[in-house]
Amino acid sequence: MLLSCKNSFSVSFGSKNNPVENFQIKTNKGTLYVKEFTKKNADNDESLYELAKFFTDSFIYNTKDPSLTKYIDPLNFQKYLDLLKRITKYYKQMFDEDDGNLTILEARNSIGELCGAVVTQTFKDYSGLADSKTCYVDSVAVKDSYRRQHVGQILMDKAINCSKGVYTDIFLASDNMAVPFQLKNGYRIMNYENKEEKFVIDKINRFRGDYPEYITFMDKKIDGCENTEPWYKRIYQKLKK
Repeated sequence: MLLSCKNSFSVSFGSKNNPVENFQIKTNKGTLYVKEFTKKNADNDESLYELAKFFTDSFIYNTKDPSLTKYIDPLNFQKYLDLLKRITKYYKQMFDEDDGNLTILEARNSIGELCGAVVTQTFKDYSGLADSKTCYVDSVAVKDSYRRQHVGQILMDKAINCSKGVYTDIFLASDNMAVPFQLKNGYRIMNYENKEEKFVIDKINRFRGDYPEYITFMDKKIDGCENTEPWYKRIYQKLKK
């Protein structure tokens, strides 16, 4: 049972604790069948590799960031394979460090082709920033032929909705090309002029280096939690003590 935002945040959610039931998404290309990608899937090297490749290809083909687009060049094929290896390891590590809140959804068509996926987890950044009440949308991707049919939005909403009553905020780092999509989904662009938001953005960007040229940091409140303290303010106050 989910708790309201006014209650304790001790109850966790996610693939381990509250599995998302299989569901379907109707598109003009046919039905997509959505199910969770679990630790059992991650222990299968082929399944994990397929998921990592799906996201890797989305990253490099849907951005203007030269640090990623360079992998498209056939001359950099070995570097692309090295990148894919690192990203595969990254997703594997998610399961090794899963606190029970990791949720990964895959959407496949009738012939089993991977056409969409999303990854959400409790916010914990390489910069050392963390907040147990913030849901981080780590990755979301949809195959070209299934875009503009709300597939990405449905996957994100489904993954996030199981967090109601546990998280108060949602945070993501959007490629600049995807910002209009995220704005339509109710996310706002973080305000670099606000000292607390600037503090958090600068900390995260020290390990990324792609803001603001290619990445936009965005967030929004979980429905019903609009009056709770913003996630970046919690982090700022904690680290500034």
